[in-house]
Amino acid sequence: MEKTEVKISCACGNITGDLDLQSSLLPVPLEFCHCSTCRHVTGQLCFQAFLIPHSTRSSLSITGEPVALKTSDRLTRYSCGQCGATIYIHDSGTGEDFVASGVIDKSEGILSFKEHIFVGDTKDGGLSSWIDGPSWTEWSEKSEIWKPTENTIVEERSTGPQDGGEVLKCYCQCRGVQFNITRPNKDSSNVSSPVPDVLIPHHLQSSQTDANSAWWLRANGTKYLAGICACNSCRLSTGADLQAWAFVPKSNIRQLDGKELEYSMGTLKRYQHSKRAYREFCGTCGATVFWHCDERPGVVDVSVGLLDAEEGARAENWLEWATDRVSFEECAQNKTLVSSISRGLRKWGAEQSGSG
Repeated sequence: MEKTEVKISCACGNITGDLDLQSSLLPVPLEFCHCSTCRHVTGQLCFQAFLIPHSTRSSLSITGEPVALKTSDRLTRYSCGQCGATIYIHDSGTGEDFVASGVIDKSEGILSFKEHIFVGDTKDGGLSSWIDGPSWTEWSEKSEIWKPTENTIVEERSTGPQDGGEVLKCYCQCRGVQFNITRPNKDSSNVSSPVPDVLIPHHLQSSQTDANSAWWLRANGTKYLAGICACNSCRLSTGADLQAWAFVPKSNIRQLDGKELEYSMGTLKRYQHSKRAYREFCGTCGATVFWHCDERPGVVDVSVGLLDAEEGARAENWLEWATDRVSFEECAQNKTLVSSISRGLRKWGAEQSGSG
C-alpha cells in the first residue's frame, strides 16, 4: 500500500511529527468548524483541520509535549506551549484525531476543502461567506444548510471618531485573556504605521507609500480595518492557513480594569518569531491573540476569532473587511484554498458595495 509522508511542525519547532497517509485516499477532506468554542480556543474565524483517515490513524506520531486542554467530555485540544500553534484535536469517544491544516508541510494534493460546519454559531456566516462549499448549521448532513437571516444587522455609522463608552468584548476560550476594544476616538489616528500587505503588496510598496494615512480607520473613522493573512509565519504560529486580523490602535485596546493594554496581562505568553516582531497567545488554551512589531508599536493586530460581537463573528458593526486581496497570498502554502477565499472576498466585497 503506497503511503505519502507528511511532516508536522509548529513555528518554533517545539512540536514536530510524522503522518503517513494512504496515497489512494488523497486528497483528504478539509473541514472548517465555525463553532464558538473553536473560534475562541484558536482565535481564528474557524478551526481548519482534517480528520486522519481510519486506515492510517495509527500512523500519527508526535514529538514534544503539547499543552492539552479538555474542551468537552470527549475533545482534547493540543497546542504548542512556546509559540501557541494549534496542533490537533483528539476525540476520546471515537479515537479520531483532527490535525490542524497549517502545521503540515504540504497541502496541494493532500487536502481538498469539503465543508463548513457549525456555521449557525457565527450568526453572520463568518468565513463561510467567502469560500464556496456546503455550510451546515451544526454537524454536516445531520443538520440543515445554514442560510443568512434578517436578524443580522450591520449599522451604518456616519459620524466620525467618538469618545463614547461602547466596547467590544474579546476573550479566549478559558477566559485567561480578556480585554475590550473601544470605538475609534480622537487619539486613534495619532500613530503611524507602514501600510500592510493586505492593502498594498509589500513588493509593490515604495518609500513614498504613506505611513501616516491612518489606513486602519474605516467608515468615516468609525470602524477598524480587518483582513485575512496567508503568510507562512501566521500559518505555522497558529496552525491555520487563513488568519483573520483586525488592525486596532493600542490605545483602543483596554484591559478589563480600563487600563491600556499590557502584554503581560492574564495568561498571555509571548513568542518572538523574528528580531522585531512578536506574537501573544494564551498560555492555557493556546488561542492566538495579538501580533505587533517595533516598526509600528501603536497599531496592534487582534485575532478576530476572540471578538464577541452581537451581530456575528465578522463583527461588521466594528470592522470593515479588506476584500481586494489576501495578505501574502503569493507565498501561501495551500494556494488552491487561498485562491478560493481571495475570489470569494472580491465577490462578497462587490456585493456589499452594490457593484456585484
